[in-house]
Amino acid sequence: MTIIDGMFALILLSFLSARVRCNDKPIKPKCFSPQYLQLGKTGFINCDFEETPYSVLWYTEVDFDTGTPTIRYQHNDIGGPGYESGEFSIQTNGSLIINKVDLKHDSVFTVAYAQSNEDLYDVIKVRTIVLVKPDVPFPSIAQCNRVSYKCYAEVVEPSLQCSVRGIRPNITLSLLIRTVYGDKNIPNHITVIPEGEGYTSSVTIRDVFHYSPVLALLVCKAFGLPGLLERNESTLLVLNNTVDITIVKSEQINIRDNKKMELNCANHDIGFAVWKKSSSSNNMDQELLLYSVIINERFTEIFDDDVSLGENISLLIHSTHVEHEGIYLCIFGDGLRDGVKAYNVTVIVPAYPLIKGCNQEQYCVLDADYEGNLTCTVKRIRPQVQLRWKTFSEVEKTLIAFTNQRMTVIKNGDTFDVTLVSQYHVKEKSPGKITVECEVVSSVQDLLGASMKMDLLFETGLLPTHQTSTSLTWIVPVCVTLILVLLVCGVIFLKWHQQRNTPSSDVGNEDEMAAVFTHDHSKRGTMTEQKKQFIKELQVKYKDLYDAVQPIPFIKDRLYCVDRVFVEGGVEYFDSIPGTKEQWADVGSYQNLFDDPRVKSKRRILEGEPGYGKSTVTLQFAYDWCNCIQTSPLRHVDILILLRLRQLGGVTSIYRAIKRILLPKDSLLTESDIKHILQNSHSTVILLDGFDEYPDQNSTKSDVISIIRMQMFQDFEVVLTTRSSVLPEKYPSSTKRLRLTGFDEKARRYYIRKAVVGDDDEDNIRKIEEYLEDKQILSDLCQVPLLFVIFAHMTHESEKFRELNSVTCLFRYMISCFHGHMRNKMDDENVRKCELVENEHRDLDKLAFEALSGQSQSIIWEKNKMQQLVGQDFYDQYIRIGILVEEESVNITDDPGTPITEHVQYKTEVRFYHKLFCEWYAAHYLSGCIEENPDFDLSINLKQLHPFDVQYLYRFACGLNSKAHKKIITYLKGIKGGNNFVILCFLEQTNEFDNVKDAIISLCYEGVVISGHDSLLLQRSSIQLLEIATKNSIPIEYVELHNCLHSVDISTPAVRTISGLTLTSRIQVKVLVVSLTNRKITENEYIAIVDYSSKCESLRELRIWGSAPPISFKLGPYLSILSSRNVSKDRWQYRIRKRRFRPNELRLCQRREEDRR
Repeated sequence: MTIIDGMFALILLSFLSARVRCNDKPIKPKCFSPQYLQLGKTGFINCDFEETPYSVLWYTEVDFDTGTPTIRYQHNDIGGPGYESGEFSIQTNGSLIINKVDLKHDSVFTVAYAQSNEDLYDVIKVRTIVLVKPDVPFPSIAQCNRVSYKCYAEVVEPSLQCSVRGIRPNITLSLLIRTVYGDKNIPNHITVIPEGEGYTSSVTIRDVFHYSPVLALLVCKAFGLPGLLERNESTLLVLNNTVDITIVKSEQINIRDNKKMELNCANHDIGFAVWKKSSSSNNMDQELLLYSVIINERFTEIFDDDVSLGENISLLIHSTHVEHEGIYLCIFGDGLRDGVKAYNVTVIVPAYPLIKGCNQEQYCVLDADYEGNLTCTVKRIRPQVQLRWKTFSEVEKTLIAFTNQRMTVIKNGDTFDVTLVSQYHVKEKSPGKITVECEVVSSVQDLLGASMKMDLLFETGLLPTHQTSTSLTWIVPVCVTLILVLLVCGVIFLKWHQQRNTPSSDVGNEDEMAAVFTHDHSKRGTMTEQKKQFIKELQVKYKDLYDAVQPIPFIKDRLYCVDRVFVEGGVEYFDSIPGTKEQWADVGSYQNLFDDPRVKSKRRILEGEPGYGKSTVTLQFAYDWCNCIQTSPLRHVDILILLRLRQLGGVTSIYRAIKRILLPKDSLLTESDIKHILQNSHSTVILLDGFDEYPDQNSTKSDVISIIRMQMFQDFEVVLTTRSSVLPEKYPSSTKRLRLTGFDEKARRYYIRKAVVGDDDEDNIRKIEEYLEDKQILSDLCQVPLLFVIFAHMTHESEKFRELNSVTCLFRYMISCFHGHMRNKMDDENVRKCELVENEHRDLDKLAFEALSGQSQSIIWEKNKMQQLVGQDFYDQYIRIGILVEEESVNITDDPGTPITEHVQYKTEVRFYHKLFCEWYAAHYLSGCIEENPDFDLSINLKQLHPFDVQYLYRFACGLNSKAHKKIITYLKGIKGGNNFVILCFLEQTNEFDNVKDAIISLCYEGVVISGHDSLLLQRSSIQLLEIATKNSIPIEYVELHNCLHSVDISTPAVRTISGLTLTSRIQVKVLVVSLTNRKITENEYIAIVDYSSKCESLRELRIWGSAPPISFKLGPYLSILSSRNVSKDRWQYRIRKRRFRPNELRLCQRREEDRR
């Protein structure tokens, strides 16, 4: 362009600008200002024109003065010096592209544009700011010993510095002291220095211990443009090393070896603390154990694998050993005051004395002379102790004297062997027997082993040096002595006889120092024998349970060991770490329930809907424990207690429950024995199965509730199973929640191979899989392990089962199989009676409905009551079939006046094989009432029956009766979230597909929203609606995933929700919206979402709403992803843009040529 042309353009532009300024209408800005560019990257100066302009002229700050545009776009023609040099380019919508951003682009750009060749030019100035991101994406505190925004340091100098290097534009830094009462200002010195292409900002404080002299929490905050730093705040917990914290008087803590120890840091609320340990008495060479901050954004770092963090930053050591001895220091503070707490921990290793000549497993009786030596030894004890001989009673003290006591001590590592040898001399007039005792003497005597007692027997009651005056005085003592000897021999013989008839027990090595029992020891044997008998009886009980698994309840002669049919489903844990997003995360195997550090806790709740395998998992744990499975986390567990809570109604004592439920009726072990065994167990795991069926959920006197709340058995690991909707009212905050998510495709295939057809029968495996995949009605049910197991076995055995096309038809056929199997085993004359019982079940229907609609929704009945309600013949038949199941439970009565023989009563209770069967018979009652009684008010009678709790009751009722179907549909439409659930009920009337199709079309036209706040059933119903619509080629206008995105599986491809459900790319949706207002979306997630959307063949538009894309987000990668999916560029256009009416929305539009026309 010549100079004359440039001058002409400048005059023309000035004229046009003047024309615009004279216009009465103000110019509407089309370009935001300022706009940000990243140094060295491709930059965009975006202008949002309503339509592609006819002419666009871009000027740099220098070009505008000369009147020459650096780049121009006129009627699809691009030119100008900036374009020719490769510095600039332009988009079809007129936005400017800077191919590589330089510092000179930190300037003012001017754009003049006209929508047509007849329009006047509008002129807009855009301020651009060049950004330079620092290498360290957060404020860096110099005293941190690593590159991190959270750290700990010990300092001598109180001055600290924080800085950000290489950033543009400049930012402001501030150092604050964080307290539990808020952030406090402190004098700062700020400096800013140009450095290279950016700036270095720094801030310094002279005294970080301005408010508290020992421990402070320093926060460095950055203020500037958002997005320049990944984090605008760094935190340093800093300890003043010039203060001598060792002068604090320590509190003595004596704790037994292998016991749990908890050391409290402070008696009041604190904000942060540091735990240190010193093994020497002068507190030198301190070892850092952990530090923790619990205000604002919490963080903890632990440096010793043996310790963990308790409530209010207490220190926990779950199994204390000798190496844990030392001085423990907790330095704590709240920001304005601080303090130090010290503990001197001594670990006690108890041991029991041994007397030479005695057997430690029996009470000791020795024939003795009037003079002699006694030797007592205690091995592997800590701390070093003294031993002494004495008489057991004060009365006998004058009868014997101990002299010349010699004690030797041998050190064995961390413990001591102590031996005491003493002479004794019996004085005159001895009674013939003296009980003596070897006693441990120590300042921590109460934590050490018990003393050892024995009886010394003498031949006569007088010393041999004295003669009696008459024969009578000699004969009487001899007779008494003989009688005593005979009595002692009789006792010894009885004990010897009892030991011969008791299973032999391994006597521990002498070094183990097993406990010594006194002379009134129980006939049940030693502690070791009791414990072994207890474990043996538990294992026999558990074997009865895990060897009687029935995949198909009506085939009772086909029982399996749980390990034969157990297949792992999905297991997730609830990740609720403060300061992070709450979500369910995968755990992997059921065996990780005890081993995974993410779910490490003394209390765990395992959740799952009915039929998801909660009880089966507990049986598998019992199998693993009984058979010492090497891969099991329970292989080293001493004792496993498995209790089904539905059997414990009225049983307040856990020891009584174990005795009555788990042990045989003729067991010699008492409740006191069980208590003693558990209290001395090395490790115990308790499985409490079925809290949702526990009759005493609201009891405050039950041991079960105390165990759940950690008010009892605090050192035991406890797992409670229950439905997600029936959690305990109160449980410790440290409790870890897990849930079973059912069978995925991999688990279902593995079960078919393992338990149905075998590994080699590929044809049958494929047939069963194809059938289950083809049946839409089974897609939901097959995730329930119990139901899938039944379906898999029945599909394998019956071709007719594969022809069913609704849940009602399927269940009706399954019930007929129950009865049919029984009829095949009956004589001809009994078949008629069997058919009558099969068809006439009104009493059971009413019983089931009243149970589900009651306040407690208890579906367990006493056997006698059930027999009276349904009749003896009916009852016997349904028990034999397997629809009803008997179970023995215990009833404890402590009412005053109750005879002692009636305090404990065993009773038989009856329940349905599964809750689904209860809903089946209740549905018969509901549908019958609706048909027979026009005035039957659903809003009153179904008040306690929410469809999301008893979905199959509604679906069965709709399938059983067309009149009931219409009324129930009308009722459900008035319930919040009921529209999508209505579709599932429509499907039960298979002869009314036209109505179903119309309803599906209507719902799909309105759009479907799947929210993370919806119940699991509602989410499933929504996804199943989309699958049905897709299979029947019904277009889906709009689908929104609202705060429910968990991940995107590119290989499948499918979107996985936080509830574990999947949405495949096969759905025929036009507009897909992913809205996340509860968290940010990463760049990888952006890419995965777009990749997934590109595989949805019917998708016209994708919107990602609620989270702005990262600054590094670029259009190019998305275009390449879409192109790689064989999408022709000639037929499609792609646009990514921000919408003004919705903040932070990314929209990707795909428009066909015919749509544009």
